[in-house]
Amino acid sequence: MRKRASVKIEGMHCATCALTIENSLREVPGIDKAEVSFGSNSAMIEYDPSKLDFKVISKAVEDAGYKAITETTVLQVEDMRCASCIRVIEEELLKKDGVISASANLATRLVIVEHNPNMMSVGEIKAVIKGMGYTPAQKEEVVKGKGKYRFDFIFSLIVSVPLLIISMFLMGVIPYHMEMLFIMGTSVQIIGGKTFYIGSFKSLKHRSPDMNVLVALGTSTAYFYSVYNTFFAVGDLYYEAAALLITFVLLGRYLEDIAKARASAAIRKLMELQPKYATILKDGEEVQIAADEIAVGDTIVVKPGESIPIDGRVITGKTAVDESMVTGESIPVDKVEGDEVIGGTVNQTGLVKFAATRIGKDTLLSQIVRFVEEAQAKKAPIQRFADRIAARFVPAVIGIATVTFVVWILLGMPLNFSLIMAVSVLVIACPCALGLATPTAIMVGLGKGAEMGILIKGGDVLENVRRLTTVVFDKTGTLTVGKPRVVEIVDIGGLGEEEIVVLAASLEKGSEHPLAKAVLDRAGNTKLYELDGFESYPGEGVKGRVKGVDASIGNRKLVSRFSLDLGAASDVLTKMEGEGKTSSILFYGGKVAGIIGIIDTPKPDAGKAISELKAEGLEVIMLTGDNERVAKAVSNSIGIDRYIAQVPPNEKANVIAKLQSEGKVVAMVGDGINDAPALTQADVGIAIGSGTEVAKEAGGIILTKGNLGDVVSSIRLSKRTVSKIKQNMFWALIYNSAGIPIAAGVLYPMLVLRPEIASLAMALSSVSVVSNSLLLKRYNG
Repeated sequence: MRKRASVKIEGMHCATCALTIENSLREVPGIDKAEVSFGSNSAMIEYDPSKLDFKVISKAVEDAGYKAITETTVLQVEDMRCASCIRVIEEELLKKDGVISASANLATRLVIVEHNPNMMSVGEIKAVIKGMGYTPAQKEEVVKGKGKYRFDFIFSLIVSVPLLIISMFLMGVIPYHMEMLFIMGTSVQIIGGKTFYIGSFKSLKHRSPDMNVLVALGTSTAYFYSVYNTFFAVGDLYYEAAALLITFVLLGRYLEDIAKARASAAIRKLMELQPKYATILKDGEEVQIAADEIAVGDTIVVKPGESIPIDGRVITGKTAVDESMVTGESIPVDKVEGDEVIGGTVNQTGLVKFAATRIGKDTLLSQIVRFVEEAQAKKAPIQRFADRIAARFVPAVIGIATVTFVVWILLGMPLNFSLIMAVSVLVIACPCALGLATPTAIMVGLGKGAEMGILIKGGDVLENVRRLTTVVFDKTGTLTVGKPRVVEIVDIGGLGEEEIVVLAASLEKGSEHPLAKAVLDRAGNTKLYELDGFESYPGEGVKGRVKGVDASIGNRKLVSRFSLDLGAASDVLTKMEGEGKTSSILFYGGKVAGIIGIIDTPKPDAGKAISELKAEGLEVIMLTGDNERVAKAVSNSIGIDRYIAQVPPNEKANVIAKLQSEGKVVAMVGDGINDAPALTQADVGIAIGSGTEVAKEAGGIILTKGNLGDVVSSIRLSKRTVSKIKQNMFWALIYNSAGIPIAAGVLYPMLVLRPEIASLAMALSSVSVVSNSLLLKRYNG
């Protein structure tokens, strides 16, 4: 059985870094698929847990010169008593996938666990320790690195400003000015520039030069040339250029980090929804515990205004719950006994008690977070194109910089001028903006979708949406409310309406079809007859023996199958179907006993959604198992021009394949369960009403609210996101295409681009791409 893991990675600076890590992971036996995203600083990995665990994955990332970000959780375990306790706890924790290291200390009674939080949560670690008979304390400490570039940037700025002032205005005015410049410039190189030198060493070690190499080469050239002129010769000094170059690149990275954090803000908001504590009933008394200590089956008490801590099912009480934070549904949802509640939502009006049904990574909230994180890590085809360009960019730029230096020397320009021009080329050409163009737009687009209750599985889905020509809707439960009800009973054989209902319900009790449920609902609590020899014919009906007599109920296909005679009932049937009613024909003893008319009302927003899809230039088709007359009546009522009728569930995928063979790019909209094969066959599968099993749906897009209007919103959001990607790619390519020749001096003497200005331009290009992506946050459907 394959597993999927999302791994956060530290140290990536451009698309080349992502490609390096990807190649390293793909070489590991047992890893089937690896996709690394520079924009989200994460990798999505599919692997065989029988062949490797997270420690091997983490090692592969480190071997590539980067670091898999983990969390260190510290737990107090007071009932550890001896060295044997330590060994048992450590060994059991190390068996768990997602745990890197585990260290128990008897003197302090502390257990320190380094783990991947996406694979092993704090609550799950506690559960493992509890399972061994120990009691971990409620308090834990999670150690994380924050503000990586903030200090380096501030230090470099504080030193670079006076360095620039001395270089520009005070040369020769203050004593030992050259030595002072050397000290200040060196401090920026060591403290501010260390990240570039370390990064360069790692990337060159793995033969994958990245932007760190360009920055390190550029600043080192200016710095060491200045050192040489300070102590061994007479010439110009460029300490301020080298220092400002580092400062501006650090500024760019710092701003990028802030912007990328804003891009993933939707995920953080979701993660913060779950309350820290919960009130449970224990021995008849209310006890407050940490939310991650809740166990399946615990009875939880939630008062008005409180957040629901975990997924569960209402035992007593009734209330209205605000689910907008999780599903995007703005209208509070009424909850009564037996209804499901979602962790992270807000109880508004009444006191309820519910039983916990899902904990940890199985909750809907955790599934959504994991779903979106994995989706953000998946690469769109256009991003792979950018990665290929970026992978070849650094060696090409080094070559261009070398040519620039040689050409200016041959043209008779001084050594210092030629060096500065080469340094400017190195700095301005860093492909950061190109690497950020796609992933940042995808991060914001998918995060915005999550806020709206629209879950999109990745960049490849976004690109497929852009190419759509046709949207196919399943009828029952998708275009309709999914709750068919009996609206007409016609007595043909003289048995009486109630007897017809009882006979029909006696047959249908063996079926799980929605139409069968409608008949059973109509029968209510009436005592039904014994049923023998039950047989089901999908898409047609059922048959069996009721009161010792052969009986069947179904549609025209079932009539044809058994060569039954409709007789005078044919006209009644035709009239019913023309009114849009799905008709179930009851045969008893070989004769028509009656016809039951059933209606599944179209959803209130169906007509508007269809109209808006047409306005987007899309062809809309309805797929149904009903006959031609019913299909025509329903499609006409909601404005669909084309329908395909009498399609049994197992044939839906074939219909989609046939449409694709005609050259259509097809989206299939269905309920995500019965329509799974068709959703998978379609170019884009859109699953409506995913319930609580988000990660298991077949759709490329999942709509958690079940509103048809969200089909339109998901398509528009996808198109807008792809549009942002194209804008970003265009400007990133234009920037590099124009910036390199300008830096090389094609506009000399009118314009000479100094290295520090080139570095600022490079930094601002990356920030502008991320900022453009952030404009997607304004999208409201």
